[in-house]
Amino acid sequence: MTKQKLFQMVFAALTLVGALFTGQALAVTKVVAGDTGSPIALAGKSLAVFKERAEKYSNGDLSVEIYSNSQLGTFGTMATQMKLNLVNVMFIQPDALGEQVSIVTANSWPFLFKNQDEMMAAWNGPGGKALIAEVEKRSGYRMIAPSWNVPRWIYTTRDAKSLADLKGMKIRVPGTAIYVNQIRNLGLSSTPMSIAETFTAMQQGVVEGIEGAITDMVGISMQDVSKSVVMTSHVLSPKAFLTYGRWVDGLSPKNKEAFLRAAQEASAFYSENTKNDEKKLIEQFKAKGVKFVEPGLSIDQMRQQNESLKTQLPEVYQWSQRLTGEIK
Repeated sequence: MTKQKLFQMVFAALTLVGALFTGQALAVTKVVAGDTGSPIALAGKSLAVFKERAEKYSNGDLSVEIYSNSQLGTFGTMATQMKLNLVNVMFIQPDALGEQVSIVTANSWPFLFKNQDEMMAAWNGPGGKALIAEVEKRSGYRMIAPSWNVPRWIYTTRDAKSLADLKGMKIRVPGTAIYVNQIRNLGLSSTPMSIAETFTAMQQGVVEGIEGAITDMVGISMQDVSKSVVMTSHVLSPKAFLTYGRWVDGLSPKNKEAFLRAAQEASAFYSENTKNDEKKLIEQFKAKGVKFVEPGLSIDQMRQQNESLKTQLPEVYQWSQRLTGEIK
């Protein structure tokens, strides 16, 4: 064998190896996960579980990059980027999508569910499946793997004994009508702003409180700026993985299966840890001197204060009833 022939064979072999590695690199699909919260919050940890499982089940064909603390912008910005395939997945409460498609906030109708089991039964039942399908039909967004979650309370810089002590206070809310209106109907001043700005806003007195789930509140250090938590339980909402239907359907069958399996397992991780951590988180807040108080009104009384929502948001109300199975 001549030296020239040997050189040609070696060159061909190296070219083939290079092509194989290039093919493998091209086969990797980047999955961008956006989050408005902290990576140490339970939602952030759940995204980390999603990343680990998606990469494992796809044998490395999916490569998940997580951007926390609103690095990619507000939720609304990331939702827009999702349509352009610049963001591919978020783990959020479905009602966050309310500015894009209002009916998804049916899930946040005040005092809709008595407990978490009732909430999960609704989301996994015909009403929940119909809502998920209709949201995707209208917007393209797909919700996957709704989770168990804790109720939303009001966290405030004021030393409060009941809801009445918060009358007129500026409370940070998501910028959707269901939250703006229901918090206003309870006698407070609804103030939409980015959740990432709320801690500083409370320190500076721009707002005097925020409403939300304690699993999210600990991630933005509400235990360090709050004096009281009024346990209104006005909304009980799951978290879910949000993606763009067209994008996830464009994955290979193997990668789509890995994506969905990872989402289900990460949601289950969130659910299990939420059940275990709620009491621990309350104690963590109490250790900082934060008081937990009852609203001083019954659920029926607070629900009555929000009766006007039925005429303000009629379609959302209809979907809330369909979600719970009250209407078909």
